Amino acid sequence: MKKLLSAALAICLVLSLSVPASAAQNSLDNFQKTAEYTGGFTDVPESYWAAPSVKTCFEYGLMKGATATTFNPDGVLSVAEALVMADRVHEVFTTGGSTLTNGSPWYQPYVDYAVAQGIIAGGDFTDYTAKVTRAEMAYIFYNALPASALPAINNVLALPDVDETTPHAAEIFALYEAGILSGSDIYGTCKPDATITRAESAAIIARVAIAGSRKSVTLLEDWEWSDNVVLALPQDAQAGEDGMGVFFNAGMAILSSVQDDAYRGISVTALPSETLNSLLTEIYKNSGLTFSDSASTAVNFGAIAAYRTTGTLTADNGISLKCVSYFYITGDSMEMIALLSDDDALLTAMVNSVRISSSSVSVKL
Repeated sequence: MKKLLSAALAICLVLSLSVPASAAQNSLDNFQKTAEYTGGFTDVPESYWAAPSVKTCFEYGLMKGATATTFNPDGVLSVAEALVMADRVHEVFTTGGSTLTNGSPWYQPYVDYAVAQGIIAGGDFTDYTAKVTRAEMAYIFYNALPASALPAINNVLALPDVDETTPHAAEIFALYEAGILSGSDIYGTCKPDATITRAESAAIIARVAIAGSRKSVTLLEDWEWSDNVVLALPQDAQAGEDGMGVFFNAGMAILSSVQDDAYRGISVTALPSETLNSLLTEIYKNSGLTFSDSASTAVNFGAIAAYRTTGTLTADNGISLKCVSYFYITGDSMEMIALLSDDDALLTAMVNSVRISSSSVSVKL
């Protein structure tokens, strides 16, 4: 119980220090709508994940369809096509319009422009019809704008598959920090050697040109808390001095254990969920926190039964954090994993990524 109370006091400290986050504002005024998209691409239904990006690219003149009525979203982008997109962005940014047209071969004017403007260097590519890799695309797109037009809005400390030996690593990291790339999972996996589809490139080039579409993301990394507990927490997470908590910009994580022989040999789900809700409410109340909107759901981590309890913690100053806790019993110990954040998407990602004894939670939040 003392450990749970200490956890509540740590949460109280976080709540007292919390301040609302301010959104970054960027503007590239030369990019304006030049057309109205009315759903003319038959292979991009309104429900398609990239439909908003395809619409943006069409209306702002960043990309054209494969034909008058199709976009070919699953088509794989070539080096030449990536240069066309980057050239358009560069030209509109610097002059307010796009004047480049096809030559012989069709992509030659775009290659010449890209070399002349420093988007690429002569000799960077030997086959412009080859499929562009994601790392090469990052290099090309990054150089379409000056660094001042790509301010950092994210703090990215590491990527799981990009290091100093990766081609174009600097440009890749810069685009992640600018909110243009976000990766294929919660860890920010880049797949630098893979190809990229037209739909994916539409989402990316739209963020390059339209600052308001750039994404603030918090990438996670695995924390091996104990021999059998792994959490996915923000890259800026720092362990507290007491060894119980981990603190990060948008919240915290706490692990606590209460030993009692009465727990031995029973499943946590043998306890009424209301008991855990009442226990949490009383603990937080003693620390000056109000725990409200609590609800518990029975879940499993492989063979380990658990309760997942959700709720809201509110301090006297009115600051609130969403709180999700897992309770489970191992041996004679009741274990608690509490995750808190003011960012709903981040909290959901952390909650769904908890692993106990190598097993993930049976029912996602």
